[in-house]
Amino acid sequence: MDKFNDALISLDSIKREFEIFVPSANKKVKFKGLTTKQQKDAVKSALDKSFAGISFALFANDVIRENSTENISFLVSDRSYLITALRVVSLNKIYKKENEEIDLSFITNNNFSLPDDLKSTEIVEEGVKVLIKIPTLIKDSQFNTETRKKLLPLADNDDLPKEAVGEVFIHELAKYIDTISIDINSKPVEITFNELTINQKVQVLEKLPVTINNKIIEFINKVKAFEKTYFVNGDKQIEIDIDPTLFTV
Repeated sequence: MDKFNDALISLDSIKREFEIFVPSANKKVKFKGLTTKQQKDAVKSALDKSFAGISFALFANDVIRENSTENISFLVSDRSYLITALRVVSLNKIYKKENEEIDLSFITNNNFSLPDDLKSTEIVEEGVKVLIKIPTLIKDSQFNTETRKKLLPLADNDDLPKEAVGEVFIHELAKYIDTISIDINSKPVEITFNELTINQKVQVLEKLPVTINNKIIEFINKVKAFEKTYFVNGDKQIEIDIDPTLFTV
């Protein structure tokens, strides 16, 4: 038993650190390399069929935060790039897609900082002002955990009903809302979204004018479009799946 414990302690002392650029922080940060357990957890997230996307996002959020040697408020917009970069530097730079092998090492050189105008924006319409921000990984995980818990009873034979898919969509929009200020009929009200329950957030969001929700979607799409720039090699857009298959080699 002593040898077993000594072996575990020795393995814990292995230091595999890599510098990776963090777009939202606009600087390089040291990250610990992926472990075999983390690779196993990535693959395991695929077994949660109804919530595979949510489970992998939770996994990726945890790995990025746990493996960083600095306490940084990582944003959701960092996730795809950082989890791929971690895979490249500590697991394998070759990504296999169908019959194609893609060398992803170029990603670690795409050190583009996230523009300030994509970090947050304000929407003003019909007496309603909405401040939206890219959520942190912590906020995203809190939302995803609540969403999964709420929808789990609706899952039947690993498939979610169509109405549940709509709920996931609404929850995704709500992640980006920071505050809502309402000034209608001389009764100003300001709501801090973090202080609401998930059900309250959904109720407020469902009452917003659809034009505001469309502008939130536009903002999210702009962020996602920028995220794709990290996966451009030369003048070619590289398409890979940011899911558990990223960790199979």
